[in-house]
Amino acid sequence: MRVLLLALFLPVVGGFVLMTWVGDGWFYFPNDRVYSSPGDFGVDVEQVRFSAPGGPTLDGWWLPAAGERKGTVVYCHGNAANLTLHARHVAWLPQRGYAVLVFDYRGYGRSEGATTRAGTVEDAVAAIDLALARDPDRTVVFGHSLGGAVGVAAAARRPAVRGVVAESTFANYHEIACDKAPLLAPLVPLFLTDGYDPGDALAALSPAPLLVIHGERDRIVPCTHGCRLFEQALEPKELWLIPEAGHATPWRLRPDEFERRFEAFFADAMSSPRRRGA
Repeated sequence: MRVLLLALFLPVVGGFVLMTWVGDGWFYFPNDRVYSSPGDFGVDVEQVRFSAPGGPTLDGWWLPAAGERKGTVVYCHGNAANLTLHARHVAWLPQRGYAVLVFDYRGYGRSEGATTRAGTVEDAVAAIDLALARDPDRTVVFGHSLGGAVGVAAAARRPAVRGVVAESTFANYHEIACDKAPLLAPLVPLFLTDGYDPGDALAALSPAPLLVIHGERDRIVPCTHGCRLFEQALEPKELWLIPEAGHATPWRLRPDEFERRFEAFFADAMSSPRRRGA
């Protein structure tokens, strides 16, 4: 009887573990393909290696500001590929006077380890710490898609972060999973882990400002998710919806307006009250 029970029990446990692993894995599509090199952007790039406490070694690019530095941006990229694909979307910032740290989560690109939800947040916190060590009073976090979710959760842990830009992102992992696979919605709690939802971290950001950017034609992360993130946030906050934009960064469609709004947000962040503990 014990052998029979064991034979029945192990597949159930193994299946649950597999479903959980596959479920969380739906959010991550890393690779180590090289899409660009530092010389492609016309700015100096310092390759950096760092890690979260007890975590694997991570890979990143530090793009120093051209001329006098106005501040520093930690960029958390989306769920696919690696930093060599995503760096192009923030390569304009150094010419505007901002240093940029773009990095790969564990399991992406040249970063070691395997990707997990907790790991992405720990890695982003480590990236923020690196940036704060170099620019302790003028660092903001900018995240796209999954990176927006990671960036909000990580920035909440570091009161010295002056503001957060969340582009094309969502408030809750289970909600976006149900939206993408409505027929499987009843099973989502079984095969997705809990925790690290950006919506749960929003209260800790105030009074640092939050800028939510979303394209109204976004089919990957529908605009309703960005609006929900904005609604849950405390003041100060700003919502910018772009009617013609999809999931790709609106910077590609409206570069001048995007850069102008970003700089205005950065200036507001520098003049906002500091968070407790900063």
